Amino acid sequence: MLALGTWFLLLTATVLGIIYFLMATFSRKRRPGEPVVVKGSLLWGSAGDFSTHAVNFLHKCQKTYGDCFTIRLINQYLTIIMDPHSFEAMSKEKNFDFDPIQKQVNWNVFGFVLKDPRKMIKETGKTVRGPNNNNNNNHNNNGSISCQSEARRPYGSDGLRAFTSKTLFNAIFNTVFGNSDDHPFNSNMAYKNFDIFHKFFNYFWLGVPKFLFPQAIDALKELLVMPESEELLARNDVADYIKMATNYMKEQGQTEADIKGHHLVYLHVNYNTFRIAFWVLSNLLEHPESYAALKDEVTAAIDEKLDPSTNTASFTGKEIESLQILDSVITETMRLSSGVFVVRYITKDTQFTTTDGQTYLMREGDRIALYPPAIHKDPEIFEDPLEFKYDRFVGATFFKNGKELMNPVTAFGSLCPGRRFALLQLKWFIVSVVRRFHLRLLDGEHAEYAYEYHGHEVLPPKKDVQVEFWAEDDGPVILYSDE
Repeated sequence: MLALGTWFLLLTATVLGIIYFLMATFSRKRRPGEPVVVKGSLLWGSAGDFSTHAVNFLHKCQKTYGDCFTIRLINQYLTIIMDPHSFEAMSKEKNFDFDPIQKQVNWNVFGFVLKDPRKMIKETGKTVRGPNNNNNNNHNNNGSISCQSEARRPYGSDGLRAFTSKTLFNAIFNTVFGNSDDHPFNSNMAYKNFDIFHKFFNYFWLGVPKFLFPQAIDALKELLVMPESEELLARNDVADYIKMATNYMKEQGQTEADIKGHHLVYLHVNYNTFRIAFWVLSNLLEHPESYAALKDEVTAAIDEKLDPSTNTASFTGKEIESLQILDSVITETMRLSSGVFVVRYITKDTQFTTTDGQTYLMREGDRIALYPPAIHKDPEIFEDPLEFKYDRFVGATFFKNGKELMNPVTAFGSLCPGRRFALLQLKWFIVSVVRRFHLRLLDGEHAEYAYEYHGHEVLPPKKDVQVEFWAEDDGPVILYSDE
């Protein structure tokens, strides 16, 4: 039997060995020309500070280290660029590659790897932009159809997230996968389980094992009851994107599990549209002057387009996009609610020069990132950056360091092919709600951002808020027409 002193020595050696392993794994020596590495905990790096409030943490780092510094989130080093003018140069640098990032997210979160992703994005992207938009809007009246279930009730009350789910998310889900309420994989089930699964997104994309989160595993199992590919392809109302993506993946020899994983990614993207819609409605209800201004704009547009013989008003996508108050309300909402990272993988050591003339050595194997929410809350760019101002973006320009910003709000990645479609979908829904409903927040209700979810594309609220609503009397029907 070992003496107590021997046990103590063995324990000490073990602890020292673990510390050495952690130091070797999670620390590194800064090379000449590299950005400073922000000090963090031995195990988590800066993950704790980031999850507490990413924007406040990055602003604090910016004051200390300038517009370029490196943070560690668990086992991954991200060099953060705080200068918004450098976004274009970062996006165009050939040594900063998005492919490894999408592979990381697809595998770590959804359990599949896409074969030849650039080709697939090029081909399937045609279905969510340009003249093909309407092919994915196959009910031809997204907003109106999405509100039918609630419009049947002259008066009601519900959570605002629940209301948005029953209207917009239900419409999106059935447009993407076909109308399938009688199948176990339906919009109600998907909303419930995706809401659970999505809470752990940040952990998964960083590579934290899923088995540590049994709630998420159970939710994922429910989501994977999705129909097999042949059943989806047999549906006559499934979206063109799903058809094209499914056929492409089958041609590439990918498995049913791969196809289901990919379709969950697409659902994830559309889930973000639902999240933004919640915040748009919340902001309108908390600021009655914004609701009144938007109502006036929508009413005037409908009156101008009204066909008295059919009691309808038809709008093209460009006409919906031309509504300035609507566009400003949505842009301002995205500015406040966005949590998205713009990340690239550094494929080899690269000298990168920011727009202020500073050159930094970017290390192979690291990530380089812009974090738009930190820019969206910059008081030099936006006056009173934490306040919602519905008309902030009407005819306005914004500057940083005396130079105009080309894209003051970045709520989508630069490579997202469906940006216009997603925004049009959202705008059409908001127009339909404003046209068909009166909504009111119940007394004392106020939605708060859950800042611990920075890193998600859109921040969720801490909890749902209760609203009452009633349907408008019969009026003009608004229709979507081809470009």
